[in-house]
Amino acid sequence: MSEEQRGEIAERVEGVVELVKEGDLVLIDYVIRVKETGELIETTMRDVAEKEGLEVSGRFEPKLAIPGRGYMLKAFEEQLIGMAAGEEKRFEIPPEKAFGPRDPSKVRVIPVRRLRDVEGPITVGSRIIVDGKEGIVRSVGSGRVQVDFNPYLAGKTLDCYVKVVKILSDNNEKIRALIHNRIPDVDVEKFGITIAESSVTVEVPEEAMLLPGIQVAKRALAREIMEHINGVEKVVFIETIRKEQARS
Repeated sequence: MSEEQRGEIAERVEGVVELVKEGDLVLIDYVIRVKETGELIETTMRDVAEKEGLEVSGRFEPKLAIPGRGYMLKAFEEQLIGMAAGEEKRFEIPPEKAFGPRDPSKVRVIPVRRLRDVEGPITVGSRIIVDGKEGIVRSVGSGRVQVDFNPYLAGKTLDCYVKVVKILSDNNEKIRALIHNRIPDVDVEKFGITIAESSVTVEVPEEAMLLPGIQVAKRALAREIMEHINGVEKVVFIETIRKEQARS
């Protein structure tokens, strides 16, 4: 960190501006591209996706990040430390801190006859499953197929943009952010939340009760609430089934 950057941070601290620290719950917008090609890998911003001509029917909204907890790449989370709400930053993540270097030994030449049961076309650039592993077809010819089993982003430098939308401080906001992160397919406002001295009670709406994997999500959510909300030692989930629901 340069002296200029230290000075800027010092000024913000003196001005009582809250800065992101490890363990904070932070809502962020971001764009991640491959530096070498400019290919868009991931974004929370609809307008960016639309400009790329990508499918925009999915959810575009600020994402929850918790520096030091592994919600995102460690090198990405580290960049959030010391940022203020509303601050933007652009930085690069080299392969060794992203998805690792490419391993030439993971590139295999396979006879076409061995791929007869592979679903989909076998063309350059297509992704296929061989022996339970996903690979990318790099070349096809002379009865052989070259398949690269390296992770897609191995060996690539990531070009990243991030904006800190909000640093969460209110316990109710934190709990709702954790719920939405674990159970994104149900409107978080439908969950009832009661915070007591050492416990949190979450009323689970009917549509969430029917989701596959909801029990696993609830256990993870309970653990996260107890970890990130000071003083909470117990999380209670209330699931109510009414007579008309039981009949259906």
